[in-house]
Amino acid sequence: MPAARPPFAVSTLSLPRPCRRRAPAAWIAAMLVGGCAPSVGDADTTGADGGGSTGVADGSSGGGGGSMSTTAAMTGTPSDTGEVDSSGGVDSGQVFVVPPDGGGGASECDPRVQDCPRGQKCSAWANDGGTFWNATRCIDVGGRGVAGDTCTTEGGGVSGIDDCAAGFICLNTDQNGQGTCVQFCQGDNRDCGPGDVCAIYNDGVLPICLVGCDPLLQDCPMTQSCIDTPNGQFICFSDASGNAGLDGDACPPDDGENSCDPGLWCGPGSNGCDSVNCCTPYCDLADPQCMSPDVCTSFYGDPDSAPPGFEDVGVCVLP
Repeated sequence: MPAARPPFAVSTLSLPRPCRRRAPAAWIAAMLVGGCAPSVGDADTTGADGGGSTGVADGSSGGGGGSMSTTAAMTGTPSDTGEVDSSGGVDSGQVFVVPPDGGGGASECDPRVQDCPRGQKCSAWANDGGTFWNATRCIDVGGRGVAGDTCTTEGGGVSGIDDCAAGFICLNTDQNGQGTCVQFCQGDNRDCGPGDVCAIYNDGVLPICLVGCDPLLQDCPMTQSCIDTPNGQFICFSDASGNAGLDGDACPPDDGENSCDPGLWCGPGSNGCDSVNCCTPYCDLADPQCMSPDVCTSFYGDPDSAPPGFEDVGVCVLP
């Protein structure tokens, strides 16, 4: 099965992910952002029901603390500790998701419980002037935006200052700092609304609820890709591939999981890949369509280990 890969990237932000070998189902989201997760652990994503990771996906590149950033490209991936790291790219409004390199910044509050004084909210930010969220802080509530509402950030995409309500953060921002409010996962159970998945990035600094999706259908909004998470779930995230990300293109750990075009997986093991990870197609085990010598291999290593509804998800890799 393919080796683990780094965190993925997003068009507005990116998160890092751990670099280690895993089966197709083993890896995963700073829209957010993408790449190789840090040593702190694998990115952790759970559905609204709080389900844990399963099968090969747990060992995938998406695992391990991920990171997100808000530069032209933000990168990062979730981690077992719930944090994400990210590395920045050009300030072009794109973001990549990659796993954290290990360790997060100082945090003064918990975004899942919103334990700040009245009139303030707990938000993630980059306390080192960097391009990924590495800490949390209490800031004044600057608006009433909730999930799906248009929002605006102040001081950059990773400042944490925006006009979203308490319990929400402005992500997927463009060059003008305009993006969409995304809900933080709630409580110890990391609850999210129906259809959403809790993806925890940057060593727990960025626990966010993202829309779930089907990698075979790529049923995400335009400009987004359906990418995998550490626990074998799939989420919609900004497509940060730009002019690259084609089948066979290298997608280094620092670039993030969302650095491949929609419908492609960033990981090891495909024919002709001379990099740590390369973009290769997702495939349907019920109707395999891979270019020889690659074969359609279960993303989870064993279809019986796949979550309900994802039994036929595979990736094109060498047998």
